[in-house]
Amino acid sequence: MKPNLPLWLFSTLILVMASASVQAADGCFGHVQQLAEQLSAQPFSKTPMMQVDTGRITYDHYQHIKFKGNQTYWRDEMLPFQLEFMHPGMHFIRPIELFEWKDGQATPIKFSSKYYDYSEVKDLHLERDEDKMAFTGLRILSKLGGKHSSYTETLVFQGASYFRALGLDNRYGLSARGLGINTSLEGQEEFPDYTKFWLEKPARDAEQLVLCALLDSPSTTGATRFVLTPGKTTGIEVETQLYPRQGMAEIGVAPLTSMFFHGENSQERYGDYRPEVHDSDGLLIQQGKDWRWQPLVEVPYFNFQSLPLDGISGFGLMQRDRNFDHYQDLEAWYHARPSVWVEPMEDWGKGNIQLLRLHTESDTVDNVVAYWKSDAGQDFRHLHYRLSWGMDEPPAHTLGKAVSTLATNRAVDSMPGHKGRMRFIVDFAGMPSGKEAPEAEVTFDGKGHYNPPVVVENPYTKGWRVITAVFPEICEKDATLTIQLTNGGNPASEIWSYPIPETLCNAP
Repeated sequence: MKPNLPLWLFSTLILVMASASVQAADGCFGHVQQLAEQLSAQPFSKTPMMQVDTGRITYDHYQHIKFKGNQTYWRDEMLPFQLEFMHPGMHFIRPIELFEWKDGQATPIKFSSKYYDYSEVKDLHLERDEDKMAFTGLRILSKLGGKHSSYTETLVFQGASYFRALGLDNRYGLSARGLGINTSLEGQEEFPDYTKFWLEKPARDAEQLVLCALLDSPSTTGATRFVLTPGKTTGIEVETQLYPRQGMAEIGVAPLTSMFFHGENSQERYGDYRPEVHDSDGLLIQQGKDWRWQPLVEVPYFNFQSLPLDGISGFGLMQRDRNFDHYQDLEAWYHARPSVWVEPMEDWGKGNIQLLRLHTESDTVDNVVAYWKSDAGQDFRHLHYRLSWGMDEPPAHTLGKAVSTLATNRAVDSMPGHKGRMRFIVDFAGMPSGKEAPEAEVTFDGKGHYNPPVVVENPYTKGWRVITAVFPEICEKDATLTIQLTNGGNPASEIWSYPIPETLCNAP
């Protein structure tokens, strides 16, 4: 039977139907890739601020605008995921667009005052500005403790391309970003925005939620697909396709942003009653069977490390210390901040882990950034990795771990005091303890020398304590001290690695 349509029109309809079929099978990702590629051919235009004066919504106002618990999106359908939307206010003034994606179609989710309780901010009269307002982020709720548990916050997006997630019993801590651009170049860093989100409507028995986002910045556009799997450890698969508008000196993959104010290895506590204050206490790196742990440490100003690797299996900023007594903070709950582990889902080849640290005298400032920089440079346009948020270390890490790092540059023991000396006491746990002590292999790649390590059993950690001291001379390059426990030449622990402060190296 012939169609009663011109051949060209019939062919066009076939192509449109085929395209819709592909989009439906591919979900929102294919659709957003098309938009990102089209947008990359246009000059960059920053999303305009909302026309309403959101600046009058102060911090105090913002804290009292509540999302109504009975208005969560998908609540009436009792779906396994529910949504809350972030109200504009304070410095959150850039609008985002939200869409529900179902059967290859996008349906806008519009701003409405029905979602919010304004009873404590009546003087603002925000309801009358409703047609000028928009959401500035979204929060995803799920049942982290299993299908019989209550809905709790799991993942939130708000501001630029930042997002944070939680595993079971976590409290919000460090952040991830969709992309870092020129992060290590002073005055040249860009902060791309996620301007639009598409949320694929889940089935009643879905264990995962898929959402897509459109990335935009002066240098590039991009399409990102997130696959959220909540649980004791919450997993987020992230896939991004970039469409550069212009050259980028540096593409930062899977950037993590955290805070380290002071810790057990710090020489200064700034009069703080809390023994330790940090969202993360170390950088963990896996390269094949090798595991390297570098405790975070204060720096007097700006410090940048580039750690070259011929391939990488994973890296992350971890909160290893889970002892409440070490923090004594009932408001911030630093002992419950999540660790985040980044696992490539394709071969990233050669590159560098970049670690940036800034000096801070406050726990309100994020001052640590870690990310992957590929040697492929501009050609590294397809990013695919998994983020794991939770309390635990990566399951593949079965070696002993450095559970405590104490450091001093003062003469507080029987060892002779020397200017420029730094003494370390490092506890390793998670390996058998007994009469036979493991050997400690120590290296120092700077100019100077170190004391032979002393290894003693620590019955309180059910592990081993290593004590040594390093005496660096004038540093011609970055100096690093490493310690690894071995049994018969075989690794018994991860490699503990510590950057020697420049101020110590330059001591006479």
